Amino acid sequence: MTGRRTLTRMANRLLQRIFVYPLFCLFLGCGGNNTPAAQKTTDTARTSRTSAALQILVADWANHRVVRMDDMQGNNWTIFGYESANNPQFEFPISIGMDSAGRVYVAEQRRPRIVRFDNRRNAPAEELLLPGRAKEQVNKYVGSWIFVDQLGKIFVTYDGSHRIVRVDDMQGTNWIAFGSEGSSTGQFRYPAGVWVDANQRIYIADFDNFRIVRIDDMHGANWTTLGSYGSGTSEFVNPCGIWGDQQGRIYVADQGNDRIVRFDDMKGTNWTSIGSFGTSQRTGTLYAPSGICVDPSGRIYVSECSSNHRIVRMDDMTGANWTVLGTAGTGAKEFASPMGIFVR
Repeated sequence: MTGRRTLTRMANRLLQRIFVYPLFCLFLGCGGNNTPAAQKTTDTARTSRTSAALQILVADWANHRVVRMDDMQGNNWTIFGYESANNPQFEFPISIGMDSAGRVYVAEQRRPRIVRFDNRRNAPAEELLLPGRAKEQVNKYVGSWIFVDQLGKIFVTYDGSHRIVRVDDMQGTNWIAFGSEGSSTGQFRYPAGVWVDANQRIYIADFDNFRIVRIDDMHGANWTTLGSYGSGTSEFVNPCGIWGDQQGRIYVADQGNDRIVRFDDMKGTNWTSIGSFGTSQRTGTLYAPSGICVDPSGRIYVSECSSNHRIVRMDDMTGANWTVLGTAGTGAKEFASPMGIFVR
């Protein structure tokens, strides 16, 4: 199935949903933080057991900015980018990451570059230009996803080139690329999220091939895939964000199925999912989840790039302590199609 057919199918599905929920999210907002008091009490107790230095970073796509906050109440809300004095400026940022030194890395949709900056001080940003040219907006869900591993190596899928690239630093040292367009071994079709485990194995959400790919290195050794088109076990519809926890379990934002899935290995062992289409704050309701991240305490964070315009946090795959933050807009605690999310 071609990428164009897939996008057409997605567009039809979204139009159907718009008729069911006519302009509700756009004008009234679907996020917010109206968590019941008892749930907030439990959440506060859990928060007190985690690091006070926790940061939540969001690539606020259509607002052309990166947002930083300390918690799911939006405390210390800080923006970088559009209409901000903070350096740098962005154009449709999609994905966000951070290295061990706390420096933030951003990949955009239209401009083939990586931007790195220190989000705790207004210092000049660094830029690594990638081979390619500026792209027209075709599909906001694909391309330009970034991850920085424990060694500081930078992995990025960008500009719809159906490949993954790795560099050692912001000078582009030891540039290496892998992949081409297709659905066979060594091929991708609009690869999206990327994550690297403690053994340096690389996991890629192969968006338009409806699968997850794992390779041992940037030469594609031990190519392994999981997934096919569908809504059942070991099936995906346009997997987007991907992450792993300290136990090595893999989490995927299964965008077209409006759900988050978790599995233990590339055989799909202990497949678990949560989510169904919805625009309310009810536990488990999601609409086109895009980014996903797991914090050091195991809590799961999800960004929804749809008209929900929000981020979600839950304690585990049961949806415990489901908490949402965000409505449509450009102000504090507001987003416009948030894409990538990173928490540390």
